[in-house]
Amino acid sequence: MTRVKVGILGAGGIAKVHTSILKKDERVQIIGVADIVEERAASLAKEAGEAKAVKSLEELFDLGVDAVYVTTPNTMHVEPVLKCLENNVHVFSEKPMATSLEGAEQIRQAAERSKAIYNLGMNRRYASVYKRVKELVDSGEVTPYLAHVKMNRGELLNPPWTANPKVTGGFLYETPFHLMDLCRYLFGEVQTVYCEAKQNISTEELDTFAIMMTFVSGTIVNFVTYAHAGWSFPFESLEVYGKYSTVATQELEKVMYSPGLQQAAHIHDFYQLSIEEKWGYKEEDRLFIDAIIHGTKPPVTAEDGFRSIQLLEAIYESAKNNVIINLRDRQIKNPSILQK
Repeated sequence: MTRVKVGILGAGGIAKVHTSILKKDERVQIIGVADIVEERAASLAKEAGEAKAVKSLEELFDLGVDAVYVTTPNTMHVEPVLKCLENNVHVFSEKPMATSLEGAEQIRQAAERSKAIYNLGMNRRYASVYKRVKELVDSGEVTPYLAHVKMNRGELLNPPWTANPKVTGGFLYETPFHLMDLCRYLFGEVQTVYCEAKQNISTEELDTFAIMMTFVSGTIVNFVTYAHAGWSFPFESLEVYGKYSTVATQELEKVMYSPGLQQAAHIHDFYQLSIEEKWGYKEEDRLFIDAIIHGTKPPVTAEDGFRSIQLLEAIYESAKNNVIINLRDRQIKNPSILQK
């Protein structure tokens, strides 16, 4: 079997995670690592085994890559993704898709034109705890009337780059974006969104958010996230409430399902699994390679990614203008967004 030739663009921490997974997949050959810092590219190329260290995306193209993992900072995703799609090179882009609706729309249109596959890295969808929640919702065992989502972040304190919106695109584009996307994944499309936000410790951006979302499915979600929690435990949690039933997660380690009145709760503990597996990285990488080899649907398409950016931008708009945003109206005015 001819192996998929993969290049890595950006040799930071998340690139190391994907490299560790991909080098164990016999269907994959990592042939190049590009980074503007030569030492980082060389170090990760050595970890990959057979890869060559280069400085640019164009050099990865010259090596003959079939696919590129774009693992650059948030605000540097759009340009390399567009170049990959224009050259019909498959692309796995780390989140977020873009840090503006305009950038996301450019990628969405490019993905429609390209013969290559676009996939957005949203590992939480494949994390063990959230897969269990998804199973309970999709099977009908739990009808999600209400959900509470919490993300306690220590960002804007450490590391320093997380305080720079020129790098991140804004606080919500960092880890909170994963849970916004997860809400869409679990409960469907958003009908309305309203956000109250404040600037408590940052000198450059909003850092404290209380978000209320209603979904077309009827679910109501309360989502709170803030950049000054000091990583207090549990810093990530989801609680879903149905008819006398509750599903609750604790970090990415444990999920509890209480099925009804006077019934014992069921607990699934994933603590001993590797981070690659329990955080969902392993599965999203496998599904991306499956899509290239077998022509199956990639885990998170450009269309899907665009809708999550649309939601995030609506949250910021609501916070800044103190208004309720009806996303459904906006989607209906653009019928192509409704096509799957």
